[in-house]
Amino acid sequence: MSRWTWSVGVTTAGRRQPTLARALESLAQAGWEQPRLFADADAFIPEESAALPITRRDSQLGAFPNWLLGMAELVLREPHADAYLMCQDDVVFCRGLRAFLERSLWPSDRVGVVSLHCPGHYARGKLPGFHIEDRGWDSWGAQAYVFPNNSAFELLGIPAFWLHRAAGPAHGLKNIDSVVGLWCREAKRPYYVHAPSLAEHIGNCSTLHGDVGALWGKRRSADFVGEAVDVSEKFE
Repeated sequence: MSRWTWSVGVTTAGRRQPTLARALESLAQAGWEQPRLFADADAFIPEESAALPITRRDSQLGAFPNWLLGMAELVLREPHADAYLMCQDDVVFCRGLRAFLERSLWPSDRVGVVSLHCPGHYARGKLPGFHIEDRGWDSWGAQAYVFPNNSAFELLGIPAFWLHRAAGPAHGLKNIDSVVGLWCREAKRPYYVHAPSLAEHIGNCSTLHGDVGALWGKRRSADFVGEAVDVSEKFE
């Protein structure tokens, strides 16, 4: 039985090609069966997922505001959690991932974030394991972020996170990974990824931009081993 306390959230918004049901099924197979859904105003919740805890937005917020409010809610609801996992609704995971992480986290004593998704251009030439990516604003990987408790509290206390909504590019509606990556660099908290990727991005239709080929480029991993692979005993 797990001795870890996880607080898990999934942000979701309207898509022409829905992915939420598959993402939630994969998340359950990975070990997290009761995430909280942070549903933007246009999000469709499948009937089989309607019993999950859901925080609904009464107006359209956009990716970054929904994500940041979701992070704050996870921390306020469970302030003593060991780990906070924030996922997007178009991500799938290796089976048994929770068990693997509970044996492997944290990569160091001081962690900013662990990205469970390793973009294709990050993985080249890397041996299996956790690796630091110090890319600041050019960071990629917001599909599935894990924060240790102290990192989550520190992150939510940084004015730059809240000011991004007012003064950031694209009206502060996106760039989750950019803001997290820049904070990690400035706070000297390492930004980790794992090779091979422990998650995969399955969406080919962005909630912000419509159909964009970039989702099949850098936003895809180069080495995801698959949903059917049980990683609970691998990568030791």
